[in-house]
Amino acid sequence: MGINVLWLQRLWPLLRQSGPLITRLADAYVKRGADKKTAETLAETAVILDQILDERLRGLAQAEEVETLRQEIQALRQELARLGPRRRNPYLIILVLGQLLTLVFVILLWTHLP
Repeated sequence: MGINVLWLQRLWPLLRQSGPLITRLADAYVKRGADKKTAETLAETAVILDQILDERLRGLAQAEEVETLRQEIQALRQELARLGPRRRNPYLIILVLGQLLTLVFVILLWTHLP
Protein backbone atom coordinates (compact mmCIF):
# COMPACT_ATOMS: atom_id res chain seq x y z
CA MET A 1 0.00 0.00 0.00
CA GLY A 2 1.51 3.30 -1.05
CA ILE A 3 1.30 6.19 1.37
CA ASN A 4 0.78 9.69 0.03
CA VAL A 5 3.69 12.00 0.88
CA LEU A 6 1.35 14.94 1.47
CA TRP A 7 -0.58 12.93 4.05
CA LEU A 8 2.68 11.98 5.73
CA GLN A 9 3.69 15.65 5.88
CA ARG A 10 0.35 16.61 7.39
CA LEU A 11 0.38 13.73 9.84
CA TRP A 12 4.07 13.87 10.77
CA PRO A 13 3.48 15.84 14.01
CA LEU A 14 0.99 13.19 15.07
CA LEU A 15 3.23 10.34 13.94
CA ARG A 16 6.19 11.79 15.80
CA GLN A 17 4.21 11.42 19.02
CA SER A 18 3.02 7.94 17.99
CA GLY A 19 6.48 6.37 18.09
CA PRO A 20 5.80 4.15 21.12
CA LEU A 21 2.50 3.00 19.62
CA ILE A 22 4.17 2.11 16.31
CA THR A 23 6.88 0.19 18.18
CA ARG A 24 4.31 -1.78 20.19
CA LEU A 25 2.27 -2.57 17.08
CA ALA A 26 5.40 -3.65 15.21
CA ASP A 27 6.37 -5.92 18.12
CA ALA A 28 2.89 -7.47 18.05
CA TYR A 29 3.19 -8.11 14.31
CA VAL A 30 6.65 -9.66 14.79
CA LYS A 31 5.22 -11.97 17.45
CA ARG A 32 2.61 -13.08 14.92
CA GLY A 33 5.32 -14.06 12.47
CA ALA A 34 6.01 -10.98 10.31
CA ASP A 35 9.54 -9.84 9.55
CA LYS A 36 10.70 -6.61 11.22
CA LYS A 37 10.50 -4.34 8.14
CA THR A 38 6.99 -5.55 7.19
CA ALA A 39 5.85 -5.22 10.80
CA GLU A 40 7.09 -1.63 10.99
CA THR A 41 5.37 -0.75 7.71
CA LEU A 42 2.11 -2.35 8.86
CA ALA A 43 2.29 -0.56 12.20
CA GLU A 44 2.90 2.83 10.58
CA THR A 45 0.02 2.23 8.18
CA ALA A 46 -2.27 1.18 11.05
CA VAL A 47 -1.46 4.34 12.99
CA ILE A 48 -2.01 6.54 9.94
CA LEU A 49 -5.33 4.87 9.17
CA ASP A 50 -6.44 5.20 12.78
CA GLN A 51 -5.64 8.89 12.80
CA ILE A 52 -7.32 9.48 9.43
CA LEU A 53 -10.46 7.62 10.57
CA ASP A 54 -10.46 9.53 13.84
CA GLU A 55 -10.32 12.79 11.92
CA ARG A 56 -13.04 11.72 9.45
CA LEU A 57 -15.40 10.29 12.07
CA ARG A 58 -15.12 13.23 14.43
CA GLY A 59 -18.16 14.92 12.89
CA LEU A 60 -20.50 11.92 13.13
CA ALA A 61 -23.37 11.94 15.57
CA GLN A 62 -22.63 10.74 19.06
CA ALA A 63 -24.85 8.34 20.99
CA GLU A 64 -26.40 11.17 23.03
CA GLU A 65 -27.32 13.05 19.88
CA VAL A 66 -28.94 9.95 18.40
CA GLU A 67 -30.97 9.42 21.58
CA THR A 68 -32.07 13.08 21.50
CA LEU A 69 -33.19 12.66 17.88
CA ARG A 70 -35.16 9.54 18.78
CA GLN A 71 -36.93 11.42 21.54
CA GLU A 72 -37.77 14.29 19.19
CA ILE A 73 -39.14 11.87 16.60
CA GLN A 74 -41.26 10.18 19.28
CA ALA A 75 -42.59 13.59 20.36
CA LEU A 76 -43.49 14.42 16.73
CA ARG A 77 -45.30 11.11 16.34
CA GLN A 78 -47.28 11.77 19.51
CA GLU A 79 -48.16 15.25 18.23
CA LEU A 80 -49.38 13.77 14.94
CA ALA A 81 -51.46 11.21 16.81
CA ARG A 82 -52.93 13.98 18.96
CA LEU A 83 -53.95 16.02 15.91
CA GLY A 84 -56.32 13.30 14.82
CA PRO A 85 -56.71 10.77 12.07
CA ARG A 86 -55.42 11.49 8.62
CA ARG A 87 -57.90 12.82 6.11
CA ARG A 88 -58.68 10.72 3.11
CA ASN A 89 -57.82 11.97 -0.32
CA PRO A 90 -60.97 13.70 -1.66
CA TYR A 91 -60.07 12.85 -5.25
CA LEU A 92 -60.07 9.16 -4.41
CA ILE A 93 -63.54 9.43 -2.90
CA ILE A 94 -64.82 11.31 -5.97
CA LEU A 95 -63.31 8.65 -8.24
CA VAL A 96 -65.00 5.82 -6.33
CA LEU A 97 -68.34 7.67 -6.36
CA GLY A 98 -68.01 8.24 -10.10
CA GLN A 99 -67.35 4.53 -10.66
CA LEU A 100 -70.40 3.64 -8.58
CA LEU A 101 -72.62 6.07 -10.52
CA THR A 102 -71.36 4.67 -13.82
CA LEU A 103 -72.12 1.15 -12.63
CA VAL A 104 -75.64 2.19 -11.53
CA PHE A 105 -76.34 3.80 -14.93
CA VAL A 106 -75.09 0.72 -16.77
CA ILE A 107 -77.33 -1.52 -14.64
CA LEU A 108 -80.35 0.79 -15.22
CA LEU A 109 -79.75 0.86 -18.96
CA TRP A 110 -79.27 -2.86 -19.09
CA THR A 111 -82.47 -3.58 -17.15
CA HIS A 112 -84.63 -1.16 -19.23
CA LEU A 113 -83.49 -2.32 -22.65
CA PRO A 114 -85.98 -4.42 -24.60
